[in-house]
Amino acid sequence: MILYPAIDLKDGKCIRLKKGEINQITFYNDDPVEQAKYFQKMGATWIHMVDIDGAFKGKNLNHELFIDVKKKLKCSIQVGGGIRDINTVEYLFENGINRIVLGTLAIKNPKLVKKICKMFPNTIAVGVDAKKGFVASDGWTKTSKVTINEIIKIYEDAGVSALIFTDIEKDGVLEGVNTEEICKILNSTSMKIIASGGVSNLNDLRKLKSINAKNLDGVIVGRAIYEKKIKVNEAIKILGS
Repeated sequence: MILYPAIDLKDGKCIRLKKGEINQITFYNDDPVEQAKYFQKMGATWIHMVDIDGAFKGKNLNHELFIDVKKKLKCSIQVGGGIRDINTVEYLFENGINRIVLGTLAIKNPKLVKKICKMFPNTIAVGVDAKKGFVASDGWTKTSKVTINEIIKIYEDAGVSALIFTDIEKDGVLEGVNTEEICKILNSTSMKIIASGGVSNLNDLRKLKSINAKNLDGVIVGRAIYEKKIKVNEAIKILGS
């Protein structure tokens, strides 16, 4: 399994939200590049980056930081947040980004996302951010009537590189992962799954590892790292062993 340490960006700074609420924000680091370098130094091979401004506003406000991090590091970079057209996807790939996460677009325009998957095979991840089984969009501010299973059916054979499942109720609150829902998803698809939301300590990572599913690709960890409840190098050791 791969550890994806997270860098969420607002106003060019590293932040974390609680349950996706923009009014529950904590600032951690004014320098995302230095934060990314630290993750690389600790052994990370992938870094997960999100443009929080973009997710809420539908505009691309932190993409130059994505590119700056990619240019200065050897890590693979996975990015998301407000990416809602082909031109933006092309621009990011032209500048070295390794994987792009599409969330709101994946709900609202599956036809376009499938087209993008064909244009850029095995480089597009679909972000499934869920509240009580239903998928949210627009920076988690809107909950759709689309279920997790419906999204899985839509993209099962679309050439998606991974499906990123985030339990919004767990995200940023350090209360443990929703292993029950993760197991349901793993058993319902052959797609690679990346778990996100709620990781609070190394035992949560051990629980995920013990699921022992071939298609559980990795886990995104944010607040637990910034709050020093998890050390990146120790997490990598657990997930890789």
